[in-house]
Amino acid sequence: MNGSVTHRPDRPSPWKARYRGPDGREHSRSFKRKVDAERWLRGELAKVDRGEWVDSAAGSVLYADWAVSWLAGKLRLSERTRADYRGILGSRLVPGFGARPVRSITRDAVAKWVAAMVAEGLSPARIRKCVHVLAASLDAAMDEGLIGGRNPARRVELPRQIKPEHRYLTAEQVARLADAMPSSADHVLVLVLAYGGLRWGEAAALRRSRCDLLRRRLVIAEALSDVDGRLSFKEPKTHQQRTVQLPAFVTEAVARHLADSVLADEAALVFTSPEVRPLRYSNYRRRTWDRARKIAGPDLAGVTPHDLRHTCASLMRAAGADVKEIQQQLGHRSPVVTLSVYTHLFDGALDPVMDRLEDQHRELVWPTRGPSVVELSG
Repeated sequence: MNGSVTHRPDRPSPWKARYRGPDGREHSRSFKRKVDAERWLRGELAKVDRGEWVDSAAGSVLYADWAVSWLAGKLRLSERTRADYRGILGSRLVPGFGARPVRSITRDAVAKWVAAMVAEGLSPARIRKCVHVLAASLDAAMDEGLIGGRNPARRVELPRQIKPEHRYLTAEQVARLADAMPSSADHVLVLVLAYGGLRWGEAAALRRSRCDLLRRRLVIAEALSDVDGRLSFKEPKTHQQRTVQLPAFVTEAVARHLADSVLADEAALVFTSPEVRPLRYSNYRRRTWDRARKIAGPDLAGVTPHDLRHTCASLMRAAGADVKEIQQQLGHRSPVVTLSVYTHLFDGALDPVMDRLEDQHRELVWPTRGPSVVELSG
């Protein structure tokens, strides 16, 4: 890409540098000295070569204006995620960068912003979420040519995030919690969460037509979302329908519940409030769950409905399930996700494999070489 410097002696700044940018338009600037015009032109052409060129007019857009436009264009976000992003923009990003032109946001500015959140005592997880939203919005700004070079929010040092310890219940604790529930419907809900591994929203959106009792399966095709007090039905978290399997005793409990307490309509929700309305998590925790948990015993203090999803993974692993089977039951995107969440459940899983390799080695080597030195000395 070439440019030129021309001399116009009749102008206050007679030396004009010009070039055609990647956007197809001509860009120019006038200087009093030829050397300054040439220096500016070389700098602009170098930015083009490095892929760092940015239209100076476009880069002057304020971050607050850009952020609103960016979020509006994110069409595939769930309602909950959109509300979360909107809250982060309003509470963290716009106060931190809103008045600045997008192109003026530097890595140093982002690092200082992160340091301020750390000093404020914001949790590492929340800080990471804030940086993620900033980085995503600036990625889009780079795509639109508002900024060039590298994304200033990428590779910024972040506070170390402590991996949370999951709570697992034993089968006896699950039974005790289910028995402490005030109604048979709540009893069944505990069993479905603990042995089906459903997320809360998935259980709250389960319908009669998706209970395949003959095959002991539930079809998970919807999730109930509560955003800012507004309930809505949507796709499950991974946007994919899945089938979960149940033990026979849980299937029998579901069958009795459907016969005794659920409307005959195929679209009827399996679990509802006493007023036959969709379950709200906050209301259920306050009115039912927390009371039953206290009745069940002090060893269940702090247990949440989501802990029963982790319990499902633990119970399945104890029964011999492999990572792929647990992944399918819980609806993770891949076995990698399952392993990252439940690594410790698979500790020692290779021991039997190593034992079998040892047996193979002994069968092949022992007859010809005899016992090893270590074995003889032992």
